[in-house]
Amino acid sequence: MDQSLILKAENIKTWFPVRGHIARDGNCVKAVDGVSLSLYRGKTYGLVGETGCGKSTLGRTLIRLLEPTEGTILLDGTDITHFSPFWLQLYRARMQMVFQDPYSSLDGRMHVGDILMETLAIQKRVPRKERMELVLQILTDVGLLPEHFYRYPHELSGGQRQRVGIARALLPEPELIVCDEPVSALDVSVRSQIIRLLLEQQRSRDLCYLFISHDMSVVRYMADRVGVMYLGHLVEEADTDELFEHPRHPYTQVLLSAVPTPDPRTHRKRIVLEGDLPSPLDPPTGCPFHTRCPRSARRCGEQMPDMRECAPGHLVACHFS
Repeated sequence: MDQSLILKAENIKTWFPVRGHIARDGNCVKAVDGVSLSLYRGKTYGLVGETGCGKSTLGRTLIRLLEPTEGTILLDGTDITHFSPFWLQLYRARMQMVFQDPYSSLDGRMHVGDILMETLAIQKRVPRKERMELVLQILTDVGLLPEHFYRYPHELSGGQRQRVGIARALLPEPELIVCDEPVSALDVSVRSQIIRLLLEQQRSRDLCYLFISHDMSVVRYMADRVGVMYLGHLVEEADTDELFEHPRHPYTQVLLSAVPTPDPRTHRKRIVLEGDLPSPLDPPTGCPFHTRCPRSARRCGEQMPDMRECAPGHLVACHFS
């Protein structure tokens, strides 16, 4: 086993049952439907796709905030898929999350210091008398001042609140952090500061990130490897430069065509999709993208393409790529 491999997920499915008069009994929303990936120490895996494709659900499933319907999650070779709450708490410190909305992820009735001290109290890894000193140190590490210890979340800016969220994730000294669109709710001027902070902490702590985003430009800057999701499926995966320079799946090509170019003299042909995004409650048969794909053929609607290697380290699930 590769010593740098932290987490390996195999055929992960996260389905949510739907009951009531609107849907038939037994129907499920197939938010994540058979995804496999590997995360490595000190590396960033970027997960991209449009809203509703299952990115956040997959991230929460991998760290067991959501229960997988099927599949296997291995953390350092240990199967944690069906761990009980007691055993899972022992591993929880090794897997943390930074949420998209820094305000709703913090308790507005507590001081910042109390929020961070609570993290240490739950983990029970630091003696009570040492907790305040550790919290003050982590506030400094993420670019905040000691005076922020006694402030409430509503007294902070959006960027400061996200720094608190990052501090909370770093306190248990994790190996893996799921960053669920950590800069999408921030002003553009603040985004670069938070991205730089994440990279600094990754280098100093040898962290692994699962970086979830719909912003392809940010993902290209952050990630070492990128996976593209569509309707609960992973349709393409490659090293960052390879994927951006040689996208093979039609959906990846659509996403990249929408990325603005910094040079106004450069004109990129925009690929516009036709039709609506299918419902994960009733996904299409065969390839999930065939109902909107410009290259769709009869085979695409009948047979699900296997994920195959089209170039070294470049995987794609398409019959014609």
